[in-house]
Amino acid sequence: MADIFNFPAYSRAVVREIPTSLNDGIRMEGFDEIADIDKAREEHRCLVQALKDLGLEVTVLPAEDSMPDCAFVEDVCVVLGDRALMTRPADECRRLEVDSVERCMRDLGLEIHRIQDQEATLEGGDVIFTGTEFFVGESTQSNKAGHKILAETFPEFPVHSIYVAPPEVHLKGFSAMAAPGIIALVDSQNGRDGWKEMCAKSSYKYEAVWLSEDCAENCLYVNGTIVHGPERQFPESYKVFTKALSDYPRIEVSTEEVYKLCAAMTCQCLLF
Repeated sequence: MADIFNFPAYSRAVVREIPTSLNDGIRMEGFDEIADIDKAREEHRCLVQALKDLGLEVTVLPAEDSMPDCAFVEDVCVVLGDRALMTRPADECRRLEVDSVERCMRDLGLEIHRIQDQEATLEGGDVIFTGTEFFVGESTQSNKAGHKILAETFPEFPVHSIYVAPPEVHLKGFSAMAAPGIIALVDSQNGRDGWKEMCAKSSYKYEAVWLSEDCAENCLYVNGTIVHGPERQFPESYKVFTKALSDYPRIEVSTEEVYKLCAAMTCQCLLF
């Protein structure tokens, strides 16, 4: 199956350090725990080290305490190849995060595009690139106008809108690329409905890996290796990863602290 998917190889990553104000950020309904900042920073350092171990050159931007969600760089940029689309987050306070990430991407030599339409919203947490096409969440955070701009920025790839039912805020809250042609999904109503819509809209045949625990699906596929949560964080899903994806090397990285804030692994990095 993997042979038909031209999944990108990555050489760089951009991340941002965890701010002291992390607990003051936007939260999804039902997420009211307080994250341990020191532990969150240690988990972040482990993620950065994992990316370096996989051969990526990692640019680490400094935290900005005036922007509590700034470590979740995925939401403010969609990058593929040498093109970066600076997004327009739905929450006005998060739009302040875009400028510094844009400067970084420009300094790294990428071709910069930016959403100017005041009616459009788009966040990277809603964007899944499979190697052949985009699935994009139609959610509280990303709308059809934002999807249209994504399609115009990357015209060589189809863009399919996938409905995300609240209170979930992002498509990657229940689905992610686990490997070429393989989509990891939470076995929930959103996960089942999203999978059905993906299959109906795509002309490609994907394989689903179903996981019972919320956010366990939020993994990274980096140059042949899957980076996913450890057994202590997702005990049941860990068994599925080790069995269903046994052909792939795997690295475990915990996201226990940012998960308390409705965040996960993919949120914390831009890969290209």
